[in-house]
Amino acid sequence: MLEDLKRRLYLFIPAIVAVLLHNAIHESVHYLAARLWGEDVLEFRFLTNGWGTSQVIYATPVAERVGPQWLAIAWSPAVVTVLIGYAIYLNWRRWWSHRRWANLLLWYGGLVFLCLDPLYFGILSLVVGGTDVDAVAAVGWSPWPVRLVALAILAGNARLMVRWWKEARARSERGGQPEAQL
Repeated sequence: MLEDLKRRLYLFIPAIVAVLLHNAIHESVHYLAARLWGEDVLEFRFLTNGWGTSQVIYATPVAERVGPQWLAIAWSPAVVTVLIGYAIYLNWRRWWSHRRWANLLLWYGGLVFLCLDPLYFGILSLVVGGTDVDAVAAVGWSPWPVRLVALAILAGNARLMVRWWKEARARSERGGQPEAQL
């Protein structure tokens, strides 16, 4: 029983690594975008807000954030992370190896980078207040079109991940890479 538990926990380590990497990149892009637009940053909080996520604290109060630069600051991390996800997806066959852990890291990386921000923009932003989606207020837009686009992207990216999962399973069953299964 203990061995089975260890084996199962071992499989989650790549998922945790992928989530932490995504979080660090996402928040770093917030920081860089703010600095590029000349916005002062008071703090960079990594994994401190109770949800296991991070925050960049800007000097400009939310009520004073107006203009399209706030869309760039708020949305560029999602664009960057999803593009990284597409790069992972497009190259996974080249990077696939005989090491199960490496393949899991690759797959979880693809899943997290392709799906986490669209999930956040499309669904979680309804529950969590003060999200990146709310930056539309800086230009007077409604958040609903943004949420709908995010849901469409999430649906498409989820299909890519299912396709990847099936192809990886079929590849391992063919015997080409016996230890490289998901």
